[in-house]
Amino acid sequence: MNHIGNDAGTTVYTAEEFELALTVSETEVSITPELIEVIAKKEEYPAIERVFTDHGIVIFALAHDLVKAHSEGDVTIRQIASLTDLSPGTTYDLVEALYSILNLGDRDSSPDDIHTGQNLS
Repeated sequence: MNHIGNDAGTTVYTAEEFELALTVSETEVSITPELIEVIAKKEEYPAIERVFTDHGIVIFALAHDLVKAHSEGDVTIRQIASLTDLSPGTTYDLVEALYSILNLGDRDSSPDDIHTGQNLS
């Protein structure tokens, strides 16, 4: 870690680049600095806090990876819900939060289900 300064009496550090790969039930997920930054915003985004608290870091990391795949057109919101065992509503809320934080997708669009064109809200 690199010390980068102080913020209101708290020492601020930046993390070195790292990646921790976990395999659970034949599903590999990666714990990265980007994922940790997203989790750190859980108080600002109730969907992040709900998924992280109720389902743990492995499911959250899997959902994070799947949302990035969704932004590239590789999976649908329904598939994310199915693969993570999250409800469709929670999945959609999480996709919206991650799109906002990670600046994914087109700024003028919402994270619609790319294969059916249906918004799952």
